[in-house]
Order: sequence, then C-alpha cells, then structure tokens
Amino acid sequence: MSGIGIILTIVFCFAVFSLPRCYAALAFVGAALYITQGQLAEIGGISFTAIRFVEVSAAIRVFAKREIFSIRMTPPDRWFLIFFITYVVTFHIRAGKLDTYNVGIAVDGCLVYFTFRALIQTKEDFILFIQRVAILLIPFSLLMIKESISGKNIFSLMGDVPEVPVWRNGYYRCQGSFRHAITAGTVGATFLSIFFGLILQKKSFLIALLGVAACIIIVITSHSSGPLLAAIVACASWGCWVYREHMKWVRRGIVAAVIGLNLMMTAPVWYIFDRISGVIGGDGWHRSNLIDKFIRNISEWWLFGMPIEKTSDWAATVTKYGSVDVTNYYISTGLGGGLVSIIFLICMFVAFFRYVGLGLKYFREQVPDSKSIEALLWGAGSAICVHAVNLTAVIYFDQVYVIWYLHLAMAVSLANFYLNPLYTHSPNRPPKQ
Repeated sequence: MSGIGIILTIVFCFAVFSLPRCYAALAFVGAALYITQGQLAEIGGISFTAIRFVEVSAAIRVFAKREIFSIRMTPPDRWFLIFFITYVVTFHIRAGKLDTYNVGIAVDGCLVYFTFRALIQTKEDFILFIQRVAILLIPFSLLMIKESISGKNIFSLMGDVPEVPVWRNGYYRCQGSFRHAITAGTVGATFLSIFFGLILQKKSFLIALLGVAACIIIVITSHSSGPLLAAIVACASWGCWVYREHMKWVRRGIVAAVIGLNLMMTAPVWYIFDRISGVIGGDGWHRSNLIDKFIRNISEWWLFGMPIEKTSDWAATVTKYGSVDVTNYYISTGLGGGLVSIIFLICMFVAFFRYVGLGLKYFREQVPDSKSIEALLWGAGSAICVHAVNLTAVIYFDQVYVIWYLHLAMAVSLANFYLNPLYTHSPNRPPKQ
C-alpha cells in the first residue's frame, strides 16, 4: 500500500466502525469510490484490498453493536444465501477441492449485503443515506470530467488503474478508481434510477437533481455502451411508473415482445445485443455470440459447470487465461456452478422483485398519500432491474460489487420497514388504515 492508500483505508475503517449507521454506510460507499484495488496487502496468503479492510471493519461493527441482530430474515435474504451456498458447493464438487477465490466472492457478498441490511433499516435511513451519496458522487463525477479532458487519471497515484485512460473513437474511456470504464459507468447508471425516486421527496429536489447530473456525467465520460444501455433501462423503468398498478400486463407485454422478436429476427433473439450495438456502439456481437455458444454447449456445463479453459474456441479472441472473455455474469455462473446455480440466481432476482412489489402494493393500499414513499421503493427496485440487465454484459470484478450488494440491501430494507410486523408499533411507521 502507498502512504495515501494507508491513510484513506485507516480513515474509512475508523469511520465505518464508529460513525452513526447511515454515515457508516456512507463511508463504506466512499471507500469504494475513492480507493483503488491497487491498495492491498497479503495476510495469510489472502489478498486484502483496501475495500476488504473496510468491509471487515464494517462487519465487526454491526456484530459488536448488535445491529446485525435487528435484521429479520426475508425471502430475498434467504435466496441470496441459497444462491451463494449452491454455487460454492457445486463448484467444489466439480473441481474436487475448495476454491478460495469463489469462497472469497461469496464471503464478500454476504458481508457487504448483510452489513448494509443492518446499517440501513428505515425510510429515514434510506433518504438521509441517498442524499449524502449524491454529495459523494459530485466530486467523483468532476474527477471523471477532468480525466476526460486532460487524459490523466488522478487515481493512478494509488495504482491498479492506468495514468492515461483508453482512447477509443475520439474519446477517453474514463474509469476513475475502478479497473474498467464499464464498472465505473455502472455506478452512475445504477444510482440514476434511485435519484429519480428521490426527486419526489420534499426538500430533496435539488440534491436529487445534482445526483442525477453526477450519474449522467459518470455514464457519459465512461464512453461505454454497457453503462449507456443500463442508463436507458433506468429511464425505461421509470417510464413504467405511470403503469405501476398494471405491471402484470407490462411484464406480459415484455414476454410477448421477446417472443415476437424471436419470430421476426433471422437470428436467435439474443442477437438483439448485436442489433443494439449497431445503433449505440459497443461489442454487442461478442455478447450475442457468447450467449449463443453457451446455449449450444449446454450438454457440457449444465450439471456441475465446466472448466473455463474449454471455452477457448467460443470466439476468435482468447484471453491470457486460455478462455473466451466471459463478459456475462449469468454465463459465468453457469460455467462455475451449472444450471442449478443459474436457476437459483434467477429465483433470487424474482424474490427481490416480488418483495419490492409487495412493498409497493402495501403503500398503495394501506398508506394514504404514499406516492413519494412509493417512488423511493420504485427507484430501488429499478436499480435492481438495471443491474439484472447490466450483468448480461459485464462481471463485477472490482469494488463495484459493493454498489451491487448495497442496492439489493437497500430495496429489501425499505420494503421490510413497512412489511415487517416488528415495526407495527414504531412511531415512524404509518398505521394500517
């Protein structure tokens, strides 16, 4: 670790351990935004990046202060655990040994997710936290602008990111503290829908607009088609806001549209990514071809997955690891854990969307004048939708996983605040009508 990396890591570790819950969560996000993964130390053969030190400090905090025990388990929480356990066990059965890398990913996921579940539990927590996140994102977006104009990334001082970002089609693909422009842009695209929801809150209009502006800047300066598509999905999800009481028909319409596209297109429907990239740019053909090869080779991976080296002939280019570049989280899950892991991943998403839907239904039926509160939960649910689409084009391989699990935890916590009977007598919870 460099001197500045050590100082920042100590500051953020102290902050997540000692500050009030919302500000501790904010410090966690700040560490993900402002420290690169080049800041690491080897402890017992395990690579501890700066964000992992912060992650462990936050986990110790919620146990030491017994905040973790205030969580009441929900169906999404259980499916989250089931998915990770199934994936690790299935991978272990195929490999014949415990893979420390996948165990580490599972541990990271559980620690981050349940830490945020413990730190953000009420509507007030949610609003205060998102308002402060907007403030955190503003200087990050300004640094992205500076990187775009000057061609110099200030975060390169901490290592693991290049001093000069990649130049493509006349633009720098800015990445800030993240390992790739796609994951940097993902931060802006996925927070965008949440700030849209904050706009409807009294006294939050200005800070919400600033948050929206910061997110748009981050997406634009990343100059990546994945985050751009994700931002479009965020806007489209809010386009469904007026139909929120008829989402059953919207979902059926989407299924019908997919079936219709499959009938009209000369290629399978997953080549829609190739068609989209022809309009907005990007490597859509690679994504479509990857899905096509994955489906055609289902006999090799469906039971317990398959060694990734066997994908070397799936595309014209091969990575230094001797495999195709797997830029799809669902395909990565199938290769590592077989068909059952993909099924459980989809079940996990369904559980999250269903729980958010229950919360939205409660607002409409039980809480008078609930439009502003409903918008908050709609924004959080939309963020999960954006991630679900975005993961068809990327694997979260750097500290952006903190943002991914944060959004899952926030959506469940906000819905749970109203659905959980333990809050029935809380003065902050609207009474049933």
